[in-house]
Amino acid sequence: MKKIVAFLVAVVMSVMSFAGLAFAGEAEEGFTIGYNYFGPASYALLALANNSEYAIEYMGDTANGVSDNYQIEQIVADVENMCNSGCDGLIIWLPVEALYITVGDICAKYEVPFVLNDKIPQDPEILAHLQENPYYVGGIAPANAIYGEEMANYAIEHGYMTTIIATSTIGDPSDTPRLERFKEIYEAAGGVILDTLHCESTDDGIMKIENSLVVNDPEFIYGTGSDWGVCAVEALKNQDMEAPVLTSGLDSQALEYEKEGKIEMISGDFWVAGYFSAVLMEAYLHGNQLLDADGKVPHIENILPFEVPGEQYELYKAVFLDNHCYSQEETMALVNGTYEEFYQAIQDYSIADRAIARVKDGSIDAAIVEAAGITIE
Repeated sequence: MKKIVAFLVAVVMSVMSFAGLAFAGEAEEGFTIGYNYFGPASYALLALANNSEYAIEYMGDTANGVSDNYQIEQIVADVENMCNSGCDGLIIWLPVEALYITVGDICAKYEVPFVLNDKIPQDPEILAHLQENPYYVGGIAPANAIYGEEMANYAIEHGYMTTIIATSTIGDPSDTPRLERFKEIYEAAGGVILDTLHCESTDDGIMKIENSLVVNDPEFIYGTGSDWGVCAVEALKNQDMEAPVLTSGLDSQALEYEKEGKIEMISGDFWVAGYFSAVLMEAYLHGNQLLDADGKVPHIENILPFEVPGEQYELYKAVFLDNHCYSQEETMALVNGTYEEFYQAIQDYSIADRAIARVKDGSIDAAIVEAAGITIE
């Protein structure tokens, strides 16, 4: 059988060569891009990973996702394994600043380019070290401080002056800026933070919030990420207590709780850093490295959150859940475009921007956009 297959392949190659076709170009294999996600039970982490995956596949390349099984120490091993497995590039999510240099050095050792996804170190010395790494392609993250700022302002405007905060472990690159900006604005306005709970998992979060509610009676609870907002709802239920919950992150469960009146305010960006980090890697691998105006690899931390009020839920579902918010054509244009175009796409990103784009390419009906109060020009 192998001899027959070899003979047929030889015949096909001969025919294509005779016809003047560029067989080598047609047969060229795509790239394999690896990415890690911390674990499979978090909607947020899976949404982030899925956004990377579809951008990779839109470019005709292969996505290779690896779960860290919620073990920080496993991340380093997973990165090394992806390098060993022949990945052409990596999209890396890291929750601890101490790992950035370690992981960067592993990628340099194996000569594998890498992008930081969703979390970027805040320490300027670490950032400077990364900039010197020839295999570092850049990093994309949300405007995390703005998340905290919006929630603090909302609480103050509604007269909520005491709170419990549920957040990630100390030093988390996403939740720490949210927590710090929230605290800065909220306390300056006279707000009192009764307890700050650093949670390692959803089970841990529910338990810690419940224990805090035994001794505290907050006017509201702020979850710096959607996992912690969902935990707050569960803990309040278990303690037979009521309090408004505010949270950052467009988790499907959190949105359901919002519709049921159990979460008062929710905002996020649908973890689109996963998409943009993949675009950044794809541009690099396809020979179009995107560098900023100073010729440096980009550190972009300005993906803004948007609120999804009840009247816009159906639109949100149509744009982000029933479709990919960026099309294949848009993805290819960004990969092959300029840094300025890439940066502008991040600046323009919003529910309105994506909804109008999906109407224009026929993915969704204009009526659902107009019903949500968005004008299509």
